[in-house]
Amino acid sequence: MKYTFALAIMTILLVSCQQEQKTEKPSKIDFTGISESIKPGDNFFDHVNKKWYDTIQIADDQVGVGSYSFLNIPQRQLLQNILEEVSAAEHSKGTVEQKVGDFFASGMDTATLNKRGYEPLKPILAKIDGISNVGELMDFVSEQITKGNNSILGLRVAPDNKNSQINILHAGQSGLGLPDRAYYFKTDSSAVGIQNAYKTYVASLFGLADIEGGAQKSDIVYAVEKQLAEAHKTRIERRNIQANYNKLSVGELTASNPNIDWKNLLAKLELSADSINVRQPAYYNKLDEMLGAVSIEDWKTYVKAHTLNHYSRFLSVPFEDALFEYNKVLLGQSKQQPRPQVMAQQVDRNLGFALGQLYVKRYFDEAAKKRVLDLVNNLQKAFENRMSELDWMSDSTKAKAKEKLYAITKKIGYPDVWREYDVDIDRERYFENVVALQENNYAYNVKYLNKPPNKDAWGTTPSTVTAYYNPSLNEIVFPAGILQFPYFDMAADDAVNYGGIGMVIGHELTHAFDDNGSQYDGEGNLKNWWTDTDLKKFKEKTQQLIDRYSSYTVLDTVHIKGAMTIGENTADNGGISIAYDAFKMTEQGQDTVKINGYTPDERFFMSIARIWRVKTRDEFMRNYVNTNSHSPAIWRVNGPLMNFTPFYETFDVKPGEANYKSEEERIKIW
Repeated sequence: MKYTFALAIMTILLVSCQQEQKTEKPSKIDFTGISESIKPGDNFFDHVNKKWYDTIQIADDQVGVGSYSFLNIPQRQLLQNILEEVSAAEHSKGTVEQKVGDFFASGMDTATLNKRGYEPLKPILAKIDGISNVGELMDFVSEQITKGNNSILGLRVAPDNKNSQINILHAGQSGLGLPDRAYYFKTDSSAVGIQNAYKTYVASLFGLADIEGGAQKSDIVYAVEKQLAEAHKTRIERRNIQANYNKLSVGELTASNPNIDWKNLLAKLELSADSINVRQPAYYNKLDEMLGAVSIEDWKTYVKAHTLNHYSRFLSVPFEDALFEYNKVLLGQSKQQPRPQVMAQQVDRNLGFALGQLYVKRYFDEAAKKRVLDLVNNLQKAFENRMSELDWMSDSTKAKAKEKLYAITKKIGYPDVWREYDVDIDRERYFENVVALQENNYAYNVKYLNKPPNKDAWGTTPSTVTAYYNPSLNEIVFPAGILQFPYFDMAADDAVNYGGIGMVIGHELTHAFDDNGSQYDGEGNLKNWWTDTDLKKFKEKTQQLIDRYSSYTVLDTVHIKGAMTIGENTADNGGISIAYDAFKMTEQGQDTVKINGYTPDERFFMSIARIWRVKTRDEFMRNYVNTNSHSPAIWRVNGPLMNFTPFYETFDVKPGEANYKSEEERIKIW
């Protein structure tokens, strides 16, 4: 009897616990703080995020807070945890732990950095002093390219746009210190303030290197850069892929640009190339002209400034302080980041795949890889179905689009083959460590020149919160860093995950068919696979998005650049549509059972609003609108939802509400 009674009690308690566990939801995947006073149809971003936005504080040492790229801020704390642990222990020479730990320690030793001052840079500055003609200047420039200091030349190895099976040398515009060409020609008070802050920064660099006449030299540097900026294409112009494909023989280039002397440049770099894709020929023609017209002394001043700027992050703390004073004006940051955060970023930039191995081992749930792959596969099916139903595209073009869709390579979590760093890291030589790693990075990239692309390589480190589509390789990449809340959670229901990482997956899939991606075929070649009629209709639809987004404002009067952000806006609109269709293929998507008071569809859309929950400083946002191909967060939510009928049906959006668009006004591409 006693045994039976005790067993009964245990059974009741167990059932009770199970019931509690069944009804309990992890708080982070619940939706709290919804502003019921703001109608979803007036401003859905604010409906979901306004209470958070009004109460969250941006840390003094940051320019923003929230999700997406700002999720990398708490991410750096995770990296810092790893780095502090491995740097405090001894490891066998050459191991991942030794390289990562000693590199971190070398950069954390600010006492040694301050003692050395700019001493590590003196031999490089002396080389500049010894330059007496343009040929010697170009020899110096070419040598510095191997150390990551590109200054006036923007060279990289990447697939041939029209023959993706082979890597060639590409040359793009370069040479500026400000974030964009437009900053050199604007006259409003904000732009002038940034111009002056930049000049002050350059002058400070000269002063820190004991070079007299910093202010005057800064003016010389700015004047050279402004001339180079005149030949720069705008960010909108650079979206024209065909115009950026100009494959010219080295003989032609050497004849047309005698001062650059491409043949000698390649010889100095020990690169073998018969031709180069010069993405912006006008820039290199202007550069060649200036090499003959600008005095050699002014050029030496220019390369000194760019050399000091490039290496300043690896010298004594006063160099970091000078950069911070400039960033205060450019981005609004009011306090410097703690040194461990700075070094977490530097390790990730220079030894990112070594650090990535440690990050994945400690923080990544392997089960997430399979579940996300399932989501990707489901979204591909949903995208195929949407393509079949398009009323503006012919069957022949649909067939080719589907072929490309299923040819996409999927990379999830971390690389199958880890990159190795054949570099000796010295715990007491931070500057030398960085130079060695940058030389290693250059050698790693150029070894694939004239060879097939390395399809095992990743364009981002595993710990980074990002995702991307690469048209030349026709691949989508979702690193471990983004496979976390609010984008993805193993404990979350499908509505939350499809509205989160599902939307991101749909976004990246759509990039294969945006204004740029649509120009590449399934093998990654720049090749037209459209009928003339379909292409005309596609361009008409993208123009509608350009016009619509150009009408949106931030900071009251600053307009989004619709033509610059069209690729990302197309992907946002397509991403939501595809993710929703894929969600409706799931059991929960076909149900109406509420969780914590919200239907599955409501949770799907609220998850979308939450993954773009971001708050930034005004200075940062002004620069962002001028230089970033993505729309600001609020319009990554409200913009696409205005065009999506299921959103209207879910929240009963009616005429008269601020973001209401009639059926005819709702733009649908994919």
